[in-house]
Amino acid sequence: MSANSDISNADLTATTDDRFDQPNRRGRPGRLRPDDSAVITRRITALAVGLGLFMAVGKFVLWGETGSVGVLASLVHSMLDMFGAIASFVAVRFASREPNPEYRFGFGKAESFSAVFQVCLIVVGAFHLLQEVIGHVGHTHAVSQSGPAIMVLMFFIALTLWLIIAQSWAIRATGSIAVRGDRAHYIADLLANIFVIIGIALATYTSLKWADAVVGGLMAIWLLFTAVQIARLAWGQLMDRELNADERRSIERLAMADNHVRAVTELRTRAAGPHLHIQMRLDLDETLSLAEAHEIILGTERRIMAAFPAADILIHPHPAGCGHAHGNSRFHTSKA
Repeated sequence: MSANSDISNADLTATTDDRFDQPNRRGRPGRLRPDDSAVITRRITALAVGLGLFMAVGKFVLWGETGSVGVLASLVHSMLDMFGAIASFVAVRFASREPNPEYRFGFGKAESFSAVFQVCLIVVGAFHLLQEVIGHVGHTHAVSQSGPAIMVLMFFIALTLWLIIAQSWAIRATGSIAVRGDRAHYIADLLANIFVIIGIALATYTSLKWADAVVGGLMAIWLLFTAVQIARLAWGQLMDRELNADERRSIERLAMADNHVRAVTELRTRAAGPHLHIQMRLDLDETLSLAEAHEIILGTERRIMAAFPAADILIHPHPAGCGHAHGNSRFHTSKA
């Protein structure tokens, strides 16, 4: 059987298998064409900016009417949401730009820098809230206009929940780290509003007048926890962390779908915003001609690109059985 016929059969098998792998394709980097990913991330970040501004203004008015520390905590959180959403709004547009001669790997890591900026905002906001809480301890006061405040906050909860659902869909489609950071903000904001309602109710309708300040303190702690979660996501991309084991096995399976491929070695992967960079070595039969080896490499690229349309792929053919390792030994991944 010729190399070309083997490639065609392998491509067909990989495509058929991939149809049954649809649930695993969601929320992973490189699984969507960059242009399609850009359309989704641009729309969802624009929506997040608009809702963030609306809720920040609404909570500022509400804080002026109630004087609640819990509402102030939620207001600070919404301001952070808005600035973080603006950072994501800019980052996803910059990350979708095409590579140029100076930046051959593209601009995808702009999303990670956006996440770092969000972490800084969250930490600053958390310590500001802790300062406010400490200032109010021992100086408790009843919350005014508590009934209308609770109604307004419930409306904001509904808006935030709707946005989180939309962001979750966008993440499932694109795997965007910038949108993940935004969603973490708004999930925290959703919980913040719930805690604030509880704090206002306890401070107004029970003898627990200190509950409002306690809610503010809990929100400050929650903000710091959120910062750690987003920082871990950003760190992984900025430091070129490998894709998870399932994704790497998927890439290896696609590469091995051709019978002429004896082994896949030195596989390296890294995500950068909407893009994915993959490089590997394929061990091939040493009797194959250069043209046949080239066709096998092209078939492998097509199979991987079908599953990872945003992938940039570099494959090095290598004669099977040759023990020579190429490149700097410091970066060999045989121990991985």
